[in-house]
Amino acid sequence: MAVRKSSTTAHAIEAGNPDVIAQYERSMSELEQIVARLEQGETTLEQSLADYERGALLARQCEQALKAAEQRIEALMESDEEESPKKNGKKDSPKTQPDLPPADAFFDV
Repeated sequence: MAVRKSSTTAHAIEAGNPDVIAQYERSMSELEQIVARLEQGETTLEQSLADYERGALLARQCEQALKAAEQRIEALMESDEEESPKKNGKKDSPKTQPDLPPADAFFDV
């Protein structure tokens, strides 16, 4: 079930769903609280195991959300790169040297 939720999370982030982004922030906050509790070491073994399991789930969900956001950013960057040459009317081609006037413009040849 966690995989389905993570997959849903990834699709919602790809669509720019603000609710999913807010859920990511809440999950990250809860994960930070769990880590702090575990680091203090003042809970029972049973509670520590439950916290660890919950933390692992939250970490997976957050990781999937971040991957989806990264893919979205990459797609936007690729889209911008594809549109850039169209706007200029030129294709991007790697240049090794700048365009220079002919040599006879500077020297008597």
